[in-house]
Amino acid sequence: MYLEFFGLHRHPFRITPEDDFIYMSQQHSRAYVYMSSAIWSSEGFVVISGEIGSGKTTLLKKTVRNLEGNLKLLNIAYTNLESKDLFGLILRKAGMLVTDDSKVAMLFQITDYLEKMATAGTPVVLTIDEAQNLTRENLEDVRMLAGMESMGGPSMRVILLGQPELKQAVLDIPQLAQRVKLFFHLEGLTLAETAEYIDYRLLVSGHGGNKLFDGDTVREIHKLSKGIPRLINKLCDGMMMCAYSEDRPFIDPHDLKSIRKDLLGDELPENTPKLTGLKKREHPTPEQGALNTGDMANATNALLRMAEALERIDSRLAAIFPDEQSSRRENIGAPDNVKPLSPGRK
Repeated sequence: MYLEFFGLHRHPFRITPEDDFIYMSQQHSRAYVYMSSAIWSSEGFVVISGEIGSGKTTLLKKTVRNLEGNLKLLNIAYTNLESKDLFGLILRKAGMLVTDDSKVAMLFQITDYLEKMATAGTPVVLTIDEAQNLTRENLEDVRMLAGMESMGGPSMRVILLGQPELKQAVLDIPQLAQRVKLFFHLEGLTLAETAEYIDYRLLVSGHGGNKLFDGDTVREIHKLSKGIPRLINKLCDGMMMCAYSEDRPFIDPHDLKSIRKDLLGDELPENTPKLTGLKKREHPTPEQGALNTGDMANATNALLRMAEALERIDSRLAAIFPDEQSSRRENIGAPDNVKPLSPGRK
């Protein structure tokens, strides 16, 4: 919506994982190295945890995209599974038909497959995203698969990614925890990294002009997002939409106050007074009447500001899609010569 306005050729702040947009902070670089080492190590088993939106899936995409060499990757992203579903999903990812859907029969199929791959010298890597949703039985099955031995060592390398509770779920199974070579937790970005992250995504998107987000704005974004990349994206996108709607080429930090609840779903602070019930209406004092008049004036100004922004957006859409706008007027039944009210008219 605002790409052309800011001179961009790609959307800079999508919340869906895009590995070519990933900002490799020090901790993301370390997690990437750990996952890569798990793939090529004969005893590879890594658990990567992190808050929602911290970049785990994006890192996995980058790791998979950069894979080179002879190996077989079994990537599982759907983890709301029942007991035997995990085995069936692994077989399908391996390109095999499930001839018998009993758990024992599928286990034998997987065992035969791993032995065949080991004989051919092809490593098998199992990656499971959102692994915090796996049941204890699923995790026990992963432990069993990771413990299968071939002539060259374990038959399967494993990378588990999930939210913070994943680590504890693994630690609750001592036999599984002992097989994990590395645990790593992704924290939120620091303030300095948040500033670099925003600038990097704008640069990749084609922005080459003046700095859009100043230091104070970035500081407030970091405070609200706690350095979580996905939340940073939501806030930055919202602020750029505000700037576009008001036809201004700069970011106003005050916009954060008006959009934070819409974007983050924040509730009112605990010390904010709440309405506990209806009270009998009383006649206002002169001071209260003056205050209400001021509030009404502020509300009117806000409505006029919104009306101006909507007219600007409508005019842009009309310039981009003239046929559609004309058709819309005909469908509504409004004459073409009717113009919207000027904000200054009452």
